[in-house]
Amino acid sequence: MLLIFPFAYLLSFILSLRALLQQKANAIFVYVIAGLPIYNTALSIVYGYKLKSWIPVLQSFKELLIIVALVVAVWNYRKKLVSHRLDYWILAFLGYTALYVLFPIGKYDIVQKLVALKSLSFFTIIYFVGRLLDTTSFSLQKILYAVGVLAFFAACLLVFELITYTHFQTHIGYAFFNQDYYGLDVGGHYGLSWSFEINDGLKRFASFFANPLELAGSTLVATSLWLAYYTTPNNKLDITKAGWIIAGLTLFALLTALSRSSLAGYFILLYAYALITRKKEILYFIYTLVGAGVIYLVYLLNDRNIYDYIISTVQLSDTSSVGHLLEWLEGIQSIVTSPLGLGLGESGRVAAAVQENVGGENQFIIVGVQTGIVSLFLYVGIYVVVVSACYRAYINVGSKLALALFLMKLSFIFPLMTSNFDSYSYILYLTWLLTGIFISSISTHENSGSRHTGIAQ
Repeated sequence: MLLIFPFAYLLSFILSLRALLQQKANAIFVYVIAGLPIYNTALSIVYGYKLKSWIPVLQSFKELLIIVALVVAVWNYRKKLVSHRLDYWILAFLGYTALYVLFPIGKYDIVQKLVALKSLSFFTIIYFVGRLLDTTSFSLQKILYAVGVLAFFAACLLVFELITYTHFQTHIGYAFFNQDYYGLDVGGHYGLSWSFEINDGLKRFASFFANPLELAGSTLVATSLWLAYYTTPNNKLDITKAGWIIAGLTLFALLTALSRSSLAGYFILLYAYALITRKKEILYFIYTLVGAGVIYLVYLLNDRNIYDYIISTVQLSDTSSVGHLLEWLEGIQSIVTSPLGLGLGESGRVAAAVQENVGGENQFIIVGVQTGIVSLFLYVGIYVVVVSACYRAYINVGSKLALALFLMKLSFIFPLMTSNFDSYSYILYLTWLLTGIFISSISTHENSGSRHTGIAQ
């Protein structure tokens, strides 16, 4: 029964690759939405079935499909490429970080540096795939419905986990796979990692995602797409029955993941949406929701585990919060003392695999520790440019995709500050593909001087 996940992963790859070879570059979304969420689960199961020789092959699918999609997109590109300032920011980041492969900085060899460079800068390649895709056949509705189907299957597994009060990952060799391939020690009370629980062992669930944090982050993506798609040109919400189901499923997943950073991101998302759509009733709803949440928290204080969780969160005294603070301080100190960086691999996945990580629980710090202040400035600048471009496109043109990305990027602020957020492949690939498509659409719009573009609406 468990083999359904590796087969589904393999099938998503085959379907995408086949369509890509038929020069249908948009087929990359089949793999991104159907395959990447179960990536870690599929590999864990393959590992558990003693098929270790297949794992490097399955791991290579992510990069292979992006490279094939890039080649197909370039081959099929027939329009005049209109540059956008984000292109230059992203090229600058890629070029600058790539230099660190050659610089004699850090203790890792060139192969390890290339692996670290991929983890750090591969999003730039994903962006340019989206940038060069044929946007005339892009459908935000199809993306939303595909994400909705994904949320449905994730919720089904979450229900099973809640009923049995057992992590799905305990059945699939998850911990041993991650320990063997990524150097992640088994931790916590359940033989997985500390991310699967909060204080005093209260469980957090991940469904078939890599961990509860990735599941929680995926709900921010789904909610942003949902709000953007169902928002009418006059800033009304016109939601179908299917839309309400998607909303309920994503909220259910967020609550079972119990990620504080994503919960904070969720409220930032809702508040930003209320402000940009300028609807007082939505703001009143949010204030009511916050009030109801406070009352509910007071009720939950009767549960000692929840009480300790809330108090330790506010005081930053629990193990997780203290761990974040120590990692941040170590990373910041490293950036101050080595403003050019310690070298590729000194923070993030490569360093974690050998237990020598420096400041690894903050995406911004991970960038700064490895390649210094310049790359950190470029990385932050990329996000600022994306958010500002999305804001202007929604205000001036009413672009639904702009609204979705605007909400996503703002909601990612806290997860970016508390995790190696770019290691969540599903979120990384989907958001940067959509960012590339969005920039392509507004570049065409700005060049033509027209009021509307296909993607914008």
